[in-house]
Amino acid sequence: MSTTLARHGLPRGIILISLVALPALALAVLAIIQVKEPARLFYATLPRIVAALVSGCLLGLAGGVFQRTFDNPLAEPSVLGISGGAALFLAASLVFAPALWSHGYQIVALAGALTAVAIAFAVAWGPYLSSQTLVLAGVMINLFCNAAYAGLVLFNHDFLSNLLTWQAGSLQQSGWGSSLRLAVLAVLSLGPLLLLERPLRLLSLGDGAAASLGLSVRTVKLILLLIASLLAASVTAEFGQIGLVGLAAPALARAIWREAQAGLVRCGVTGALLLLLTDQVMRLLSSWLGDLPVGAAAGLLAGPLLIFLARRAPLNASKLFTFAFAARGHGNVKQLMILAMLLLAAFALASFLGRGPEGWSLAGRDDLALVWRWRLPPLLAASGAGLCLAVAGFILQRLLRNPLASPDLLGISHGAGLALAVAFVILPTLGVATKLAVTSAGAIAALVVVTLLGLRARFEPTRMLLLGVGLASMANAMLVIALAGGGQRGAALLGWFSGMTAGVDLGTSVAAGLMGFAGLLACLSLHRQIDLITLGDAAATGFGLSVAVVRAAGIALAAILTAAGTMVVGPISFIGLMVPHAAAALGFRKAAGASVASGLIGALLMTLAEWLSRNLVWPWALSPSLLAALVAGPWFLWQLRRRQRQ
Repeated sequence: MSTTLARHGLPRGIILISLVALPALALAVLAIIQVKEPARLFYATLPRIVAALVSGCLLGLAGGVFQRTFDNPLAEPSVLGISGGAALFLAASLVFAPALWSHGYQIVALAGALTAVAIAFAVAWGPYLSSQTLVLAGVMINLFCNAAYAGLVLFNHDFLSNLLTWQAGSLQQSGWGSSLRLAVLAVLSLGPLLLLERPLRLLSLGDGAAASLGLSVRTVKLILLLIASLLAASVTAEFGQIGLVGLAAPALARAIWREAQAGLVRCGVTGALLLLLTDQVMRLLSSWLGDLPVGAAAGLLAGPLLIFLARRAPLNASKLFTFAFAARGHGNVKQLMILAMLLLAAFALASFLGRGPEGWSLAGRDDLALVWRWRLPPLLAASGAGLCLAVAGFILQRLLRNPLASPDLLGISHGAGLALAVAFVILPTLGVATKLAVTSAGAIAALVVVTLLGLRARFEPTRMLLLGVGLASMANAMLVIALAGGGQRGAALLGWFSGMTAGVDLGTSVAAGLMGFAGLLACLSLHRQIDLITLGDAAATGFGLSVAVVRAAGIALAAILTAAGTMVVGPISFIGLMVPHAAAALGFRKAAGASVASGLIGALLMTLAEWLSRNLVWPWALSPSLLAALVAGPWFLWQLRRRQRQ
């Protein structure tokens, strides 16, 4: 069936790919004609065109390998921690060992990216090199590296501000070195990838089925992912973070050629043309908009593209979502009571024990006003935000049947951040109340857009994932541009993005906690429906469930919870993405127990993080969200490794 569909789609595919190729190549030829100086043509314009083609091709190939190996449309070149590892090594080397840059920053960035990939493989190593464990390990490593990177930049903003420009991605050239290095890598890697394309098709059948057909699953996965990681890491090291092309190119290739899984060559060609078109369009607009980084521009272009594909592209949801949420052990009421008592104990400890000018002290009756005024609001805000985001992440992962789904995916936190960035430009100074009002407006606007687009997409999992990634990519690209601009506004925006709780008033923090509690109760009222949808849409419909209605209600609830948590403490990726998996690791399979466990773990983790952030380096305050990722990240990786050994 798929072969027949592909044959019928061949003429259509050639026409559609030509619609991308012709303007991209025409703009490239125009750029060559416009250059009057031979030196500039040879050392700047031509290398930039070649860099766009080669980098886009490598990212498209890497994205195709990742999405097909993991059977997940959200898998992209940074999924194994590549971008986070590169950024962290660059920042750390500048602060602690600048001599490492003597041979070029590319070597440092490549070493960081490959180190992150190696750690992910070490955590997931097993008979079949479990895709689920590998993805979760890579995402956790990426979050950990990004948290450490953000912390370094936050405390060394003036010294590391140039790294924000690298992070935004740029293809500007002053020679052929980078382009030729990547071109050689493309030639060397294309042959092995083409030879492995048939085994890659067998992997889509599942590890067990592929192994029964005689395929060495672990060896094939290892070779494919190592090659794809090297390609993505090399592009990141040379030109910064433009990896969104690796996410959009395979999706566009599937739509163009009408294939459930597009071939690697088609993914590579699509990526090359997409990045070239993006870069040349930005070159034309640079006289009006300034030099816009191509990584951010790729996000601006890929966002509408993914939204369009979500509304038009054919679905193959039964193949795309194969991750299981099962875990060893059985979560029970006793474990929930233990988590609740730990949360209460942590909250009491954080409220009354702290550091001051005279060292550690325990608050007494005379200090109740101090606790009420200064300690209680940020603690309530942190625990309430943890509860909101953890429950939102649980709902999204179950309803969309994808372990990579998180509150960030809806674009709501990015919408709040974008509104704050615009406010920083318009208003010279922002108070706490104004920040809350602005972020609330941005979150609500993003919620309205998600709801309207979700109605048109009928809330189907594949379409909702693409819609969310598209919206988030556009907002994130604008935020990256704002951060790359540097200055005090960029520093203030970075501080909000790091998740600081300072300045939150008691009323706002209580509202966040109540919203989280109400959201958890609403989730419990839907627990049977969520369990049925986890089995698949067809099975749930067979039991008489209106899947679209339940999914719409659940996504709306997750969006409201995300907006509530984001407005209080800023965007926190770690909680919504990883806490539901921590609940699964404790043995909670059913939606009722898993949702309560997720909420308690999220609140507990953020409570402890808030207390530690306030006392570790007193009198300075750290970001609780960054601290949560830094402290809980290694623990989560250790738990993944334990499960893999078992």
